Amino acid sequence: MKKVIVCDASPLIALAKLDCLDLLLSCFSKIHIPEAVYFEATYDKRRNDAKTIDAFVKQHVVVHENKENNAYALFRNVLDEGESQALSLAVELECAVLIDERLGRQIAKRHSIPVIGIMGVLLQAKLNGQIPVIQPLIARLLENDYRLSNQVIEIVLTKAGENNKA
Repeated sequence: MKKVIVCDASPLIALAKLDCLDLLLSCFSKIHIPEAVYFEATYDKRRNDAKTIDAFVKQHVVVHENKENNAYALFRNVLDEGESQALSLAVELECAVLIDERLGRQIAKRHSIPVIGIMGVLLQAKLNGQIPVIQPLIARLLENDYRLSNQVIEIVLTKAGENNKA
C-alpha cells in the first residue's frame, strides 16, 4: 500500500529538473504540500522546473494553506518557512515528509515524523520498475549541486544492484 507524503521544495525542484516528478505518483497514494512550499518551488516562472512543478501540482497535489500552529512555531525556530510548514503539515496529517536538508531531516526524526529523501524515491521507483537505473539520475543531481552524502549514494546503489564495488 502506497503512503501519503508531504513534500518540501528541494526534492520537488530536483525531481522536476530530472523530469521525474511522475515518480512521486508511483511511490505515494497522495501528495500534499503547504502553500509556502508551492511558492518556494514555483515563484520564478522563468525557470523550466518551476513551470513543470506548477503544472504537476495543479494536476496531482493537494495544496494546503499555511498554518501558524504550535508545531509550526516550534519548527520555525530552527527551520525556514517551507520546511517548517511541511513538517507542521506532516504532523497534522500524521504522514511522512519528503525532505533532504539535513537539519530538517534531523528535526523531523526528533519529532517522530517519518522521513524519506529523493534517494529513497529513486530507489523505490527502481524497485517498482519505473526507472531502469538510478546512477545517471544521481550524476545529474550532483551536476546540479544537489547535496548527497557519498554514504547514502553507496547504500542506495547497493540496494538497487548498481554498486560495482566488490
